[in-house]
Amino acid sequence: MLEEAKIPDQLPVMVLSGATLFPHGYMPLFIFEQRYREMLQFSLERERMFCIGHTLPDVDPETDPDPVFTVTSAGLVRACVTHGDGTSHLMLSGIQRVQIVGWEQVKPFRIASVYLQPSFYESEESASETALEVVDLCGRLCGEGQPMSDRLREHLKCVKDPSAISDVVAQTFLTDPSERQNVLEMLNVNERLEYLSERLSLFLAGGQK
Repeated sequence: MLEEAKIPDQLPVMVLSGATLFPHGYMPLFIFEQRYREMLQFSLERERMFCIGHTLPDVDPETDPDPVFTVTSAGLVRACVTHGDGTSHLMLSGIQRVQIVGWEQVKPFRIASVYLQPSFYESEESASETALEVVDLCGRLCGEGQPMSDRLREHLKCVKDPSAISDVVAQTFLTDPSERQNVLEMLNVNERLEYLSERLSLFLAGGQK
């Protein structure tokens, strides 16, 4: 299981505006800046992991000492192709929520000290029921002209973990960066699923996404 992967105490951080990676989610990346080429090489020589740092509003990521939201996800490089010019295309897979608690390095790329942020349940039975509702709602939002793909619907049918369902749906359905960050910071699985159920229901009813 992805969430069982061992997360190191320190991880590189790629600072990106408006970008959020959820556990169980995927993010394609094109690496072209020199500092992030070095970061990628650093990661590939170790655990193949780094984080995506979602930039805080109204800060300069080049000069602010703490430019990103502290809650993020450790990501695993699942596939990587490096080209002759030194750039790379890769697929980053979300593994586990972590919290940035300090910076071990800032230049040429950031390395953060991180703590795990495990999810928890108020009620696993209630979470399972709400997860089924979310999957059903997603099924009604799939198809041509809809915000979700048939492939996602088939994937969700195979996912049994309510926490994973909430993260896959959040990664796919939510588009507003602030909302995505808020949901990423919800460690309570019941709360995440209930929020997503309300959002999906609102969208189906014709409300604003």
